[in-house]
This record gives sequence, C-alpha cells and structure tokens, in this order.
Amino acid sequence: MRAFNLIPPEGRGGAGSGTGSSGGGAFVVLGLLGVLTVFALLYGSARHQIASRRGQVTTLTAQVQQAQAQASGLAPYTSFMALREQRMQAVSQLVDSRFDWAHAFHELGRVLPKDTSLSSLSGAVGSTSTTAPAAASAGSSSSAGASAAATSAAVASATPPGSVPTFTLSGCATSQTEVALTLDRLRLIDGVSAVTLQSSSTAEGGGGGGGCVGNEAAFALQIAFEPLPSAPATSGTGGNPINSGGGVR
Repeated sequence: MRAFNLIPPEGRGGAGSGTGSSGGGAFVVLGLLGVLTVFALLYGSARHQIASRRGQVTTLTAQVQQAQAQASGLAPYTSFMALREQRMQAVSQLVDSRFDWAHAFHELGRVLPKDTSLSSLSGAVGSTSTTAPAAASAGSSSSAGASAAATSAAVASATPPGSVPTFTLSGCATSQTEVALTLDRLRLIDGVSAVTLQSSSTAEGGGGGGGCVGNEAAFALQIAFEPLPSAPATSGTGGNPINSGGGVR
C-alpha cells in the first residue's frame, strides 16, 4: 500500500526554514562584530595619534622654553655687540674728521726742490684763532726742514667736517726760477687745492732777507688743502683728503 504525506507542502520545509533564519542571524551578528572591531581599531588609532601629538607638543614647548632661556642668557652679549658697533662707528667718524699731518709733512719733504730751504712752517685748520699753529725752523736742506717741522708740530688735528687745512711757508731759494719750480712742485702734494705765492724778493747787493744769504730769493706762500669730508664714511677706510691710500697713520 502506498504511503501518503498528509503534511501540507508549505509546512514540510519548517525545519529547513528555521535553519536558514539562524544562519542569517549569525551573519548579521558577525557583521556587527566586524563593524565594532573596525570602530575599536579606529578609536585606538585616534587615541594613539592624539597621545603622540600631545607628546610632540610637550617636547616642542620644552624646546621653546629652553631656546627662550638661552636667548635671555645671550641678551647681554647682544647689547655688548650693539654697543661695540656704536663705538666703532664713533671712532670711524672721529678718524675721518682728522687731518693727516704726518702724511702732509711727508709729502712736503718729498716734493720740495733740493735748492729750496724752509725757514718757517705753520699749519692750521679752519680759523687760526681756534687752532694752534705748527711751526718749525728748517736748515739749508729741504728734507731736514720738513723733518724738523714734523717733529715740533703742535697742531690739534681733531677737526670738524668741512674745515680747510692750510700750510704757510717761508724760506729761501737759489733764484726766482727756483721759487716758481717750488710752487709747481708743491701742487703735487696729495689733496692740495691751491698754492698761493704771498711774496718773493731778492735784495740788491746780496742778502735776500728772511734769513737768506747771497743772492737767494726769500719767499712766502700758502698751501690750501681740500676741505675735510662733511659726511664721514662708516667703513673706516679712506675719507682722508690727502692720503689716497688709507686712513690716518
């Protein structure tokens, strides 16, 4: 006899349907767990980054404080360097506002003709009432006269900008031609702007006067130099009207 299943067709798969529902719920739970795991990993990574950034901020803050402490410790040196620069500039301006008497006397002895001698020499800067003259006696030799003048010079060489240094000379020459040659040679001195002959005479019968002997010509002249610079340079080189090679020696 053939058996018949009296359970309706829709009720026959009840056990299988329950198993499928349980499997679907397990997948959902696993998915939720996976999402939670990802969120946990992201949260942990974020906390780690925050902690790392906080550590970097703390380190940088400590470095900044250390740098500020070092800067505060070096502040006196910075002030000293600024003071040093100010003093160097002041010294440079003082040097540039001085007249190089030593070089001027050297140039005078270099260009003076051998047949010319000096009996007096005075130097002044600006007004003669405020500057002491430099005077010296000279022998028959022009180089000896320039050397003696340089030795006995008593001129205050600190001068304000724009002052005009001058030399006033008197001496003897073997002839009037030698006096003219002396004028030309004196114009070769560094920084000279003008050479002016004040007097030149030869006495009749010998004895030219002014300490001259025989037929020598007695002369007097003035040498004017370029004015001192009104805007001193800060480099400390140059700025001297009669010394093209450097500053005051």
